[in-house]
Amino acid sequence: MGVIHRRSPGAGWDGVKPEGYDDPSLEGVRKHELIGEAEGARQYRMRYFEVPPGGRTAREWHPHDHGVMIVSGRARVTLGEQTHEVGEGDVVYVAGDELHCFETLGDVPLGFVCVVGPRA
Repeated sequence: MGVIHRRSPGAGWDGVKPEGYDDPSLEGVRKHELIGEAEGARQYRMRYFEVPPGGRTAREWHPHDHGVMIVSGRARVTLGEQTHEVGEGDVVYVAGDELHCFETLGDVPLGFVCVVGPRA
């Protein structure tokens, strides 16, 4: 059966607890697991990330692909050895095992949706 998580202005989504990170370099970064195993999804997971001004996501790589859509703000995206500037409405494909990182540019928090395969 399908699930709806309603957006609560300033508070994320009903029924979704934001997760932070223990790494001090990722202070203020929040991940919201919008669709995943808890909702019964078996083929993919959808997450929403919030990155504060001056913040960044982890510089990391994983075996799975990512599909990312920038919802708010601007970012410098590292994909392997290259960097690109992206903004609201832009879509980013991150290949499996590719080094990647999203760094917020400007004074507006970065918000993006990230879709990955199951148990990614």
